[in-house]
Amino acid sequence: MRALWTSFIKLHDALTTVAFVLGTVMLVVITGSYVYEVVARYFFTAPTKWAADLVGYALCAGVFLLLPKVTATRGHVAVTLIFERVGKATEKRLLRFIDLLGAVFCGYAAWLSFNENVRQAEKGIMTIANQPIPKYWVTGFITFGLLLAAIHFLRHVVRPPDEAREALQY
Repeated sequence: MRALWTSFIKLHDALTTVAFVLGTVMLVVITGSYVYEVVARYFFTAPTKWAADLVGYALCAGVFLLLPKVTATRGHVAVTLIFERVGKATEKRLLRFIDLLGAVFCGYAAWLSFNENVRQAEKGIMTIANQPIPKYWVTGFITFGLLLAAIHFLRHVVRPPDEAREALQY
């Protein structure tokens, strides 16, 4: 059972790393698309039909591809006023409770998003854009990012308390 758990953790970490790299690529795509659009529009008087759409799609993908890494490293915004005023034991319990809430809410949101992805695919729903694409191609990133983030929150819950405390960055 321990070997299965270790394999799952390695797979989850690998998916998080791949998502992080792809999320970073999305930032390059966004920047490159905007630069290309500006040059094409103002220097060659030939605006693109696809740049604005691509930027929107890449922004959605990038945010949700980067979410698991932010969750894994506890890089999200945190108000630490309460943690600074309570003892270590209470802090550990609070961290675990917050991580459990994060896991529940991200997991539930991933489930809702997945059901919407399926509905979009079944009904053939397309984006409203100059160059329409199947909507689930974009919204699938939301499901993926939320699911990986939920699993990271669960991993924080089952982590030894000292590791959880060290992972919290003040």
